[in-house]
Amino acid sequence: MTRTMILMSLLAITAAACSGDTESMMPPGDAGGSGSGTGTTDPNCPGTLASSVCRLDKDNITASVTFAAKYTYVIPRLRQLFVEPGATLTVEPGTVVKGEQGSVLVITRGAKIIADGTKDKTILLTSSQADGSRTAGWWGGILILGKAPVNAGKPAKDEAIFEAFTGAIPEGFFGGTDPHDSSGTLRYVRIEFAGFNFVADREFNNLTLCGVGDGTTIDFVQVHGGSDDGVEFFGGTVNVKHLVSSQNQDDGFDTDNGWHGKAQFVIVQNVSHPAGLTEASNGYESDNFADNTNGGFTFMPRTEPTVYNVTLIGDHDYTTAKDNFAAVFRRGTGGHYFNHLWSGFQVGPEIRDAATKAQADAGTLEIKNSIFFGNDTSASQLPPPQAAPAIDIDESAYINATNKDLFVTANPLTDALNKTQPNFKPVATSEALVSANAAPPPDDGFFDKTATFIGAIGTDDWTAGWTKYPQN
Repeated sequence: MTRTMILMSLLAITAAACSGDTESMMPPGDAGGSGSGTGTTDPNCPGTLASSVCRLDKDNITASVTFAAKYTYVIPRLRQLFVEPGATLTVEPGTVVKGEQGSVLVITRGAKIIADGTKDKTILLTSSQADGSRTAGWWGGILILGKAPVNAGKPAKDEAIFEAFTGAIPEGFFGGTDPHDSSGTLRYVRIEFAGFNFVADREFNNLTLCGVGDGTTIDFVQVHGGSDDGVEFFGGTVNVKHLVSSQNQDDGFDTDNGWHGKAQFVIVQNVSHPAGLTEASNGYESDNFADNTNGGFTFMPRTEPTVYNVTLIGDHDYTTAKDNFAAVFRRGTGGHYFNHLWSGFQVGPEIRDAATKAQADAGTLEIKNSIFFGNDTSASQLPPPQAAPAIDIDESAYINATNKDLFVTANPLTDALNKTQPNFKPVATSEALVSANAAPPPDDGFFDKTATFIGAIGTDDWTAGWTKYPQN
């Protein structure tokens, strides 16, 4: 057996043990069968070709290849499809890639993906289930592993292995010393119904970025309907722009392990938390290193992004055992958050521990020029004291009028809770459109300095024409 076959057999056994599904114990070459190929070959199909469907059931991608829009590509059940170091996967505009249950597409360190769609020909990566019957968490989405700095295990080491893999899989490592590393381009790409739960607390997301460098382009990307986070950053320096994280069941935008990138024009629409789920679903969840035994909350590089023009939307109708926060800042995280619109969460942004309070005291964690509407029931819309072991932190010392934060009573958004045709534009009379309320973004080559409004959208709706909101 090859290393890949061994891995997939182990995955099949694990999934079967967790689900009671004996069919999933079939050898990987037989998983989810789709019939035999036609016998024809095409360099655009590194797998089995049958009519217009390319089933990616052979080896990992070891040489550069192009996925052509004339085919639909299917990643077989439980298959972790690695694009190996040195190879580039190019995906043509308009191409559709479908993941069967438990599958995932992995771009390894030293590999690239060039998925450069257009507004009219968006690239779609989705569940293999039928339209209208797709379910959150069916597959694992896209995992990109880069060479940029991370703090996983520092000061002892500069790299880590992704949580769903073991050291026996060398392609699973991420991190390094190159902040300008490039893993390629995702532009006009939609990723749907991912977040496969490999084992407890080791989930894939719709989009997972691990140690990805700022030579990578992430622009006009929608992550929709997943069972875990919309997008999660594990360290790295990658910058993101025009991101829609819609109707995912965990956090909309999750940052860990020293992410030091930038973001602008981000929408989080957290309105699809399933009844009975006991895990909180937050707008932001921002951490540094998770274990403070050896001072991990202060490991460098420390999570400290710079983020402008974001709209975060929650829903008071969640029926879970935990409150859902507009943001949770914890474990010594920092960050600079400007021109944010926070709306409808059960609890406002929370600073959770002493190490994170120290960041706020030092000015390396700040929330300024932002609008708050309809978060919890207090006038301040900020969290009450938390139960032990959390410490009592007065968030109003950091989120207040002195920092040009506004607490409003009129809904500033048009139709942001709509699940099928949301409108994230502010109403014409909203304070979000008053330029004097906003902080001018930096003129540094990344940020759009003309975006002198609060929230992700001003008068121009950049989500129109390429985003979609399919339901289960």
